[in-house]
Amino acid sequence: MASIDKAFDIMLKLEFNSPANALHKNKTESGWTFMGIYQTAHPKLNLWTKVNDAVSLSSSVAEASKMLYADKELLDEVKKFYKDKFWDRMWLDKVDSQHKATEIFVFGVNAGCNRAIRLAQIVSGAVADGIVGPKTIEAINRCDEKVFDAKYDAEEIKYYEAIVSNNPSKNIFMKGWRNRALAV
Repeated sequence: MASIDKAFDIMLKLEFNSPANALHKNKTESGWTFMGIYQTAHPKLNLWTKVNDAVSLSSSVAEASKMLYADKELLDEVKKFYKDKFWDRMWLDKVDSQHKATEIFVFGVNAGCNRAIRLAQIVSGAVADGIVGPKTIEAINRCDEKVFDAKYDAEEIKYYEAIVSNNPSKNIFMKGWRNRALAV
C-alpha cells in the first residue's frame, strides 16, 4: 500500500526549492505561504503563530523560513495537515501503487481532492463523480501503472490548459503547472 511519507517529500519539492523559501508571499495571495499552505485559505491553523513569531524575530523572511523549516514539531504539523486534508480524504492508503497515489496526491494538493479523484476515475474507467469509494480504489488499483501515469499527466495538463484558456493572465503559471504534472 502507498504511504504519505514518499508522496509528501515529492510534493514539498514541488512547492518550494529550499528551506530559505519554504516561507514566502505569493503575488496572488495576501498572506503567507508556508510549505505550500496558504494562510488566507487556512487562517486558523496553529502554525501561523509560529510563523508570525519567526518573522518578527528574524532579520529576513529567508532566515525565518530556515528557522521554521528546522522545527521538527512544525514539520509534523504540516505533514498532518496534508494527510488530513488530502491523503486521507482521497483514501490514498488503499492505493496499491505508490506512484499512482503520489500522482493523485500531488494534483489534489494543487487542484483539490474532488478534481484529483475525478481525473483518477476518468483514467481508470470508474464512474467519474469525484467521490472516492471502494469501486474507485478498485479501478485505480486495476489500472496499469504506466497507462495510468501517462493518461493522468495528460488530463492534468488538459485541466491547466483550460484554466489558461478561460483566463489568459494565468498563462504565467502554465510552465510550472506542466512541470508539476510531469514531475510524478
